[in-house]
Amino acid sequence: MTTTPDLALAADFPAATAEQWRALVDKVLKGADFDRKLVSTTYDGIAIQPLYTAADRPETSEQFPGQPDFTRGTTAAGPPHGAWEIRQTQQHPVAAEANHRILEDLDGGVNSLALRLDVGGAGAVDGVVIGGIDDVATLLDGVYLDLVSVVLEAGPHFAAAADLLIEIWDRNGVSVDERRGNLGADPLGALAAGGRLPGGLAPTLSDAAELAVSTAAWPHVQAIHVDTAPYVDAGASEAEELAIMLAAGVEYLGALIDAGLPIDVAATQLAFTLSADADVFATIAKLRAARRLWGHALAAAGAADAAGAPLATRTATRMMTVRDPWVNMLRTTAACFAAGAGGATTVTVQPFDASVGLPDDLGRRLARNTQLVLQEESHIGLVADPAGGSFYIEELTDQLSTRAWSRFQEIQAAGGLSAVLLDGSLAGALDTVRSTRMANIAKRKDPLTGVSEFPNLAEAPLERPVPEVVTLRAAAAAAWAGPSLADTADATIVEPLPVVGLASEFEELRDASDRHLAMTGARPSVFLANLGAVAVHTARATFAKNFFESGGIEAIGSDGFGDDDALVVAFVASGGGLAVICSSDAVYTDRAAATATALRAAGASRIYLAGAPGERREELLAAGVDEFIHVGVDVLASLRTAHDLEGVAR
Repeated sequence: MTTTPDLALAADFPAATAEQWRALVDKVLKGADFDRKLVSTTYDGIAIQPLYTAADRPETSEQFPGQPDFTRGTTAAGPPHGAWEIRQTQQHPVAAEANHRILEDLDGGVNSLALRLDVGGAGAVDGVVIGGIDDVATLLDGVYLDLVSVVLEAGPHFAAAADLLIEIWDRNGVSVDERRGNLGADPLGALAAGGRLPGGLAPTLSDAAELAVSTAAWPHVQAIHVDTAPYVDAGASEAEELAIMLAAGVEYLGALIDAGLPIDVAATQLAFTLSADADVFATIAKLRAARRLWGHALAAAGAADAAGAPLATRTATRMMTVRDPWVNMLRTTAACFAAGAGGATTVTVQPFDASVGLPDDLGRRLARNTQLVLQEESHIGLVADPAGGSFYIEELTDQLSTRAWSRFQEIQAAGGLSAVLLDGSLAGALDTVRSTRMANIAKRKDPLTGVSEFPNLAEAPLERPVPEVVTLRAAAAAAWAGPSLADTADATIVEPLPVVGLASEFEELRDASDRHLAMTGARPSVFLANLGAVAVHTARATFAKNFFESGGIEAIGSDGFGDDDALVVAFVASGGGLAVICSSDAVYTDRAAATATALRAAGASRIYLAGAPGERREELLAAGVDEFIHVGVDVLASLRTAHDLEGVAR
């Protein structure tokens, strides 16, 4: 009989220390600043370290799921049935077509419906145009309402929409115990998104409270829905979003208590929807922090059960692109994974083509299947708090919680969420964060695949129908027999928060290029003045091509020129005025200045050089180089100048 000696385990090796690791890193950095090279900072000012150890683990990481403060989940077993609800938004303006899509989605695995309703054709929400109860009956025909949760999104007209849904429940014999969903009362969110509450803020808050009182005994229905999408689409960071969620929840909780509901009953009438984006770790930490913070808020309010409210997510609208929308599938998949790992009770994945128009069958099917694959094949929902124990995630959760609570206190000190909406200070705060983010996108510090990086000028724009709604709305308004939807003398009106896509500024340049092509037969262009062999210039030529084509400026390439005479001939033949010199530093030393002089003499209106100039900056400028393009420059500013020189109307 042969025996095998015991294998050595990792524990047999001496433990490495953080100091030893740091010494090795410093050696590799060769004097470069550690923080500048390896530490990044979030838009909330949180420093993200390159390494986290057990020393960074907070005490809360020792908690079990289902234990206060509920960071790791509100139940020990994770989401009910081992997974989250799959929700899909329905917004086709024609009720019959929306019903067709609903039935397809349900057949494909959806078990929660978000109904975006344009009640009475008032135009407060872009969604299913509803003229009365018959339209709602058509919309929900064939839906087993005792099995499917329904969430209403009707903006300021939530009370009228809720009345219609309740009537449908009654008609279909759905008992109080079988009704499930949310009636969509979010007056503050409606004011932020649309800029108006026809009945006035105080009366509309009162309507929301009355709705909650009337349905408080329904075990699976909430009246209040705090949706942070308007704030995120306007620029909110993770901590700002959490603070707004808290401020809205606390203000609604106070209104419900004032209406006569005990705190523990009032708490059951709230549900939350947060945005999920492609920053996986930030999204996971945000959801964990949301449960912790709301648990603290409920405990502070005297609730006996601080386990919180349903916490849904929707993939963020702002990260979706119109250009190369196929990449949206990658973004939404990452966001969906993060939502599931973060413990969301319900997830809505926006179809990849949602930013183009009404999603088609393919877009909706892929959105459903993204969730089904993560649930059924990756089993994300079968593990309670799968990210728990990660030193990084635990620390990030703590940092987000601290900053969000501090910002929440600032909002409360200013009078609450309604006050900062009315005085415009919240919009100002969101604008500041958004401007910082957009500046980073302009410099490609935050790259957008398919838009600011790796653009495809040959891409055929994706087209989706945008139905005509004017006639539909007029007919619905004429048929509407419910309560008035018109502004009253007490209407509350503010400047609505903007919806700003992260890719919007680059996409505006691409749109301008398309219009220029349609009018002139050619796109704006830049000549690639490649010097030397392909192996020498290809790296910077590729960089330059991506740089300019992200703004719709076609890069006219070459295999490289051995002399400036041939280069000048090719440049003149291109018919353009822009040129970018591309090669290695060694070739630049020998040829860049002379090439720039030759291009200027040949009529170049602007000459770029790909790469940082270093000590030769003044020499190259004197020779004719106008601008240096390299990592860290303001790409958008350069592209806009190029558009102007090429005569592109923006």
